[in-house]
Amino acid sequence: MERSLKTLSPEEEIAYMRDVLKMEAPTAFLDRIVGHFTILQARAGLMLSLITICLTISGFSGHRIAAAGWLPASLLSLGLCFAVLSAILLFLGPLRLRWATQHACQGPLENTLVAMLKLRNLRTHRYHVAGFILLLGLTCYMSSVILFVLKEGFGL
Repeated sequence: MERSLKTLSPEEEIAYMRDVLKMEAPTAFLDRIVGHFTILQARAGLMLSLITICLTISGFSGHRIAAAGWLPASLLSLGLCFAVLSAILLFLGPLRLRWATQHACQGPLENTLVAMLKLRNLRTHRYHVAGFILLLGLTCYMSSVILFVLKEGFGL
């Protein structure tokens, strides 16, 4: 029998950490949530590195690919636009730097923890959107390279 995982709301997530994981100390909650932000930041940094490589390679060979015709040039341009858009989303989301201790809400600590989890979820969503846009960009980019190779290699 297969059991499906339920996605918890931030409030349910705090209750789960408290009840099931037996976390009580405020520092344990904060450390866990900061760990989530650290993972998200690291993955976004890797994605940004891939974007940088794409843009750098285009600087060296983009003019040759674009010279192969309007379709490779259009795909290359579209791919680069998607890559830059992805980078912008990363900077507006997971790569946005704010220290965990800068966050505080009125009332009990749980309000602040819930707000931090909501922020984590928002940044995770932006990370996923940026990843999807980057995949579109890389698909366009690779299509332009393939068309270039076919034209130059086979004279198509």
